[in-house]
Amino acid sequence: MSLDGILEDNNMNVQKMVEFQMMTQVLKTAFQNSDSFDIIMQSLINSMSDSNGNIDLSKLNIGQEDLSNLGYGAGERLNNIYTGVKEDIKSGNMTIDEAVDKASRKYGVDRDFIMAVIKQESDFNPESTSGAGAMGLMQLMPGTARELGVTDAYDVEQNVDGGTEYLKKLLNMYGNSREMALAAYNAGSGTLASRGVDSISKISRLPYETQNYVQKVIGYYKNKTV
Repeated sequence: MSLDGILEDNNMNVQKMVEFQMMTQVLKTAFQNSDSFDIIMQSLINSMSDSNGNIDLSKLNIGQEDLSNLGYGAGERLNNIYTGVKEDIKSGNMTIDEAVDKASRKYGVDRDFIMAVIKQESDFNPESTSGAGAMGLMQLMPGTARELGVTDAYDVEQNVDGGTEYLKKLLNMYGNSREMALAAYNAGSGTLASRGVDSISKISRLPYETQNYVQKVIGYYKNKTV
């Protein structure tokens, strides 16, 4: 093969490697759930992986082109692309807005309502810890976090996901009443039951702290101040 032919082949293969990188970024965006991303990516690279799980370019063919022509270090670069994207998804390095948007879609809870709760609970401080031990943005108690499967309550995505799941359960429990759900979120559903609070009109039976909590969150939500 002539030098021009070799260069042309290598240029085509470089382009395909870039396309592989772009594909991982597309999958990262499309499959926000890291488990889904892992499954899709694993199915794509199984045919080009060696026994240690590393990409073996000698097994990778796109059409009739062998990307091994890319030369020394190409396999490592591809592995770095795959590992980097995978780790980025798993890192939990998600902004509060992104985490709230994701949880809102997942559980069908108004994002503004979630944001209002976060505002009141932690004022958007992921490292916030209360004197009672409530943790993170949505101030999850250790027992509640465990029940929700939250392993790191200071991880933005995990905390917002767990807190929103809990909010959704309370909304379902109280006929989609935001006020009642908030009262239970703050005081606990057991407290509401013991004080006979089964409607908004009876929230006055709860401690002032809880009444104030409900009013503040509803105020943030209605005024869209967060």
